[in-house]
Amino acid sequence: MSVSVADWRQSWNCRLRPFLLPQSVREGYLAAASDSDAVRFGDIASIGIGYVTGANDFFHLRPSETVGWEIPANLLCPTVRNSRLLPARQVTRQTVNRWLRSNEPMLLLKIPKNMDLPSSVEKYLETDRGKEARKAYKCRTRDPWYSVPHVRIPDFFLTYMSGVTLGLVRNSAGVACTNTVHCVHIRQKTACRRLLDAWATPFVQLSCEIEGHPLGGGVLKLEPGEANRVVLPSPVRSSFLSDGDTGAAISTMRSWRHHANA
Repeated sequence: MSVSVADWRQSWNCRLRPFLLPQSVREGYLAAASDSDAVRFGDIASIGIGYVTGANDFFHLRPSETVGWEIPANLLCPTVRNSRLLPARQVTRQTVNRWLRSNEPMLLLKIPKNMDLPSSVEKYLETDRGKEARKAYKCRTRDPWYSVPHVRIPDFFLTYMSGVTLGLVRNSAGVACTNTVHCVHIRQKTACRRLLDAWATPFVQLSCEIEGHPLGGGVLKLEPGEANRVVLPSPVRSSFLSDGDTGAAISTMRSWRHHANA
């Protein structure tokens, strides 16, 4: 097959993987993406990484540990430390309560920069674990070392590495997240429902395959810049591709990245 450099650059963002797909599928995808009612994910949302502590085991405590150290509740922030904890569709207060009952290490020690430290917190910071943590690169290059920056509460969490499909989970409980998942902040709150409904469709799964990139072991990864390009089509244009064509295209892309269950 001969691939036009202009087509490669302008239509496919310098990606060759879309040319594994039949021309009819590529044309259908571009028609849906260019429709006036379609949007790119980045048009309605800001997508970035979660916070970086520099010493996860030190800064994330189990509920039983916070009791033992007498850490004040106002310095603890429930957080998604690992994408494996995420449910399929949304994180609710019930989800967080389940984590608490399971004694998961999901409470971030979130200390403001200029506060007077309670004695209990000072004791925790001066433990052997604390002395080791402050030597870590991210910790020793910030002031003060124990104040974790960029802790935000996103509207959604986006799992950015997966063997099958990348999950979008609504943050109904108002928790934070580490950089093991992406933070999604919605600019247009009315778009939240459309976003959740669209994400589960075969068309958006195909868009993730096209805009993301494969890693070893059959894993698909979606960087923030790639997530910005994912197409959320209008209902009319998404039907321009049949479910059969879209399903076959997804299987092709997964097979190419050597996913075992393609």
